[in-house]
Amino acid sequence: MAMSCCKSVDEPTMETKYIEWMRNLPIELHNEPITKIAIPGTHDSFAFYLSRHAGPDLDAALRRVHILISPIIKNWSITQNLTFAEQLHIGLRYFDLRVCCTTNESQSKKGSFSFTHGLLGGSVRNGLAEINEFLNQHSREIVLLDFNHFYDFNDQCGHEQFIELVHEIFGQKICTTAENIIECTLNYLWNNQQQVILLYGQNRDQCSAYMDRIGHFFQICQSPWANTPRVDDLFRFLDEKVSTSRSTTCMNVVQGQITPDSATIQNNPFSSLENQARVTNQRLIEWLASRQRDPSLINGVNVVICDFADQKFAETVIMLNHQKNTSL
Repeated sequence: MAMSCCKSVDEPTMETKYIEWMRNLPIELHNEPITKIAIPGTHDSFAFYLSRHAGPDLDAALRRVHILISPIIKNWSITQNLTFAEQLHIGLRYFDLRVCCTTNESQSKKGSFSFTHGLLGGSVRNGLAEINEFLNQHSREIVLLDFNHFYDFNDQCGHEQFIELVHEIFGQKICTTAENIIECTLNYLWNNQQQVILLYGQNRDQCSAYMDRIGHFFQICQSPWANTPRVDDLFRFLDEKVSTSRSTTCMNVVQGQITPDSATIQNNPFSSLENQARVTNQRLIEWLASRQRDPSLINGVNVVICDFADQKFAETVIMLNHQKNTSL
């Protein structure tokens, strides 16, 4: 695919090349919907830290023996090796998040809500505060927070309390004024001093009136999941998904990670998801070389995520925004 040298508002220094890559996008992209921009992100973004405590999403059979095999569970549940701040600094802007109401006594001291991926992760409050601190320092960077799994929510510790927490942390940074996601261009968000697009995988009629008042987008992600432990099957799946034009009235997420099954883990108990991801990510970077931004186009992508994301992955996705698109 031919490369074009597009002029940006300010030529980035090496120091800010990826820390402020949205600020430094070509001018012609400033009025494109966020759904047409190529955005790197992470799968189970919070799972750089997991405790030894079983989460509510842990398989019932594993829950009975998790104390005995917790190191193995952890090796196959950790999905990232960079903190939120570190992910942001290398250019990652989309975060895939699973949360639960904390019932574990030692964990609940850190806040009412925790992240979870088989094992309990860190405090939601602390994690979101870390993201907010980055946004405070980089006023033209936009993040997408995709909350798509909720566990053990109830009347006392549920969606209303959770959204109140999110609103408390980010306040006016949350996009509350756009009627739909198509309105969310960089210029629109910058002009309104908004930096957080809140995606929420829950039906509107199951959520409180409070959520409507702060403005966010319900179930606005198309995120097809290959659900396979085989790398070749993953990329056949991805090829099929990008082979046709997709709507840009929603976020389109390419999930570029394999999903180990029980046989994979049983046959490799002392390996880890990180070892598997090394192979997958190299293939993903090669696969991205023949893609372009904008999922309304053949081979176009919007959000791309993976396990154990690194600078090379982030750079590969970001640079799709600097290529000349083709309609073929």
